[in-house]
Amino acid sequence: MTRTLRRMRLLLVLFVALALPVDGARADGEEGVELIGVDEVRRLQATPRRLLLVDVRSAEEFQDTRIKGASNVPLTELERRYAEIPREGLVVLY
Repeated sequence: MTRTLRRMRLLLVLFVALALPVDGARADGEEGVELIGVDEVRRLQATPRRLLLVDVRSAEEFQDTRIKGASNVPLTELERRYAEIPREGLVVLY
């Protein structure tokens, strides 16, 4: 297995996302941020609930590989670009 494939596999295994409800309430009715894993992201993608995936890696990393339908807001720009994030639905930062 090539080094790149091992790295991608490791990234998939280590993938943990932050679920951030921008309307102020989590799916369970509580406010705040929730750590979720790949299985939960897949489950959320299969529901009719509005879901926005935000890749916080650099633009170069985003161009190399990304989750289909994800937007890119590098972590270094997140505070400045926060207003670009829709206020409805669930936002997953990864």
